[in-house]
Amino acid sequence: MIVTSGCADWLDLRPESEIVLDDFWQDESQVTQVLAACYRSITEGGVMDRMLVWGELRSDNVTYGRGMPSDMSKLLNADISADNGYCAWGSFYTVINNCNNFLFYAPGVVDLDANFTESKLHSMEAEVLTLRALMYFYLVRTFEKVPWIDQPSIDDAQDYNIPQSPEEFILDNLVNDLLTALRYSRDSYETNEYSKGRITTNAVRALLADIYLWQEEYTKCIEICDQILNDPNSELELLPGEDVIPYVFYQGNSKESIFELQFDDNQMYNWTVRNLYGGLGVVQGQWSFPGVLVTGKYSPFNFVAGSNTESKEDLREKDFLRQEAGGDTYYVFKYAGVERLEDPTTEASYYYYRNSTSNWIVYRLSEIYLMKAEAMIQLETNTAEAVELINTIYMRSNTEEGEQGLIADNYTSKLKLDELYMRERQRELMFEGKRWFDLMRMARRVDSPAPLLSYVTKKSSGGTGSGNTSKLSVMDALYLPVHTDELKSNSALVQNEFYKVYGEE
Repeated sequence: MIVTSGCADWLDLRPESEIVLDDFWQDESQVTQVLAACYRSITEGGVMDRMLVWGELRSDNVTYGRGMPSDMSKLLNADISADNGYCAWGSFYTVINNCNNFLFYAPGVVDLDANFTESKLHSMEAEVLTLRALMYFYLVRTFEKVPWIDQPSIDDAQDYNIPQSPEEFILDNLVNDLLTALRYSRDSYETNEYSKGRITTNAVRALLADIYLWQEEYTKCIEICDQILNDPNSELELLPGEDVIPYVFYQGNSKESIFELQFDDNQMYNWTVRNLYGGLGVVQGQWSFPGVLVTGKYSPFNFVAGSNTESKEDLREKDFLRQEAGGDTYYVFKYAGVERLEDPTTEASYYYYRNSTSNWIVYRLSEIYLMKAEAMIQLETNTAEAVELINTIYMRSNTEEGEQGLIADNYTSKLKLDELYMRERQRELMFEGKRWFDLMRMARRVDSPAPLLSYVTKKSSGGTGSGNTSKLSVMDALYLPVHTDELKSNSALVQNEFYKVYGEE
């Protein structure tokens, strides 16, 4: 069991040493140390890398930047084999095992420490159940079937050859865990940093709404989104569009944030964002946005929709992307930058980069609006309200005088509404590790890769990668294979059917 020693800030607790199990789990402080380790293990050991690569790389948002690693490049081009490093899931199961240890041992401390009450225990358990559910949700969306492990690994006598469980089984368990967490979770903590960096009631709700959307439980998704949007105890609010880069993504822990992973300059640097998106001194990250999707007919910006044009002067086109001088390459400025200033005369943009680390936002308020809108559109009820929800997010980034906003009469068919929310999710959430899963939901609704490919192939028309779409011709191909090392160490695992067919054992 890895535990941590105390320092001034609870969120900065660090692993120190291995402790003999019988000498641990004696008092509340040790329980708190392990809880902190559960959070910290998400920011370490490759979890962050995979959260972004799994959720974004293969989508229409990403093409080559500068110095992209080989395994990443292969995934981008759908050249996927079971020995690719990004198919390894071990770092996620490290987090899960930390959570399982907590859930197994922490209840016993109530009998040993009078200060550690049942109420405190249940509150902490709500946090850990949610962190574990978050890890499993990433695994299920990426691999579909994975081993369900809810007991800690504590001795050599255990059977570690555990087969994969069906997606439905795992998701049902996650929903049950999150419903339990909702009973005991806290609305807020003593400081803003804790309220944004630890699991709150609205963080549990956000994850639950996301899972319901994946399960196509649209009515339940709407109900949970409404609980967030109508929460009388919540201080959540959307910031003005011009404040999104400096306050939401640079400063962090903003009023718009629901839950974000905490990093700091001294001990927990966010190397994932630095490498993929860039920063001061290295403004060209490993990823860029396809130029054809900025200026071409498939762009979510300057999109003609009926009687008006969406996003003619959308702040997000310039705030989230930076065009390389003299070229058609657009690097990521979201997360990498401090602010963008614009010359009022020439309209030229000047970009200022951060030299410090950045928190990573898992959920923020704007996504709740868009999740609710997506669920309403799929139910095909009250679509005018769905457009208005999308318009709430749209209008804060389209502030030019005379901007009419989105007009419901321009989106009268289910297809047009689907395309609208996909454009707005792309404009609002690009590079936040969401896009591939957005495309996967589309494919799953019709049990076909066709809708997904209709988006991914658009960036290929400009010669920007992902041209090998023939390898994405069936649904199994949209999930990653089980890594070869996992197959060797766990004889109960079965390879993804698609990769069996193509010899990837």
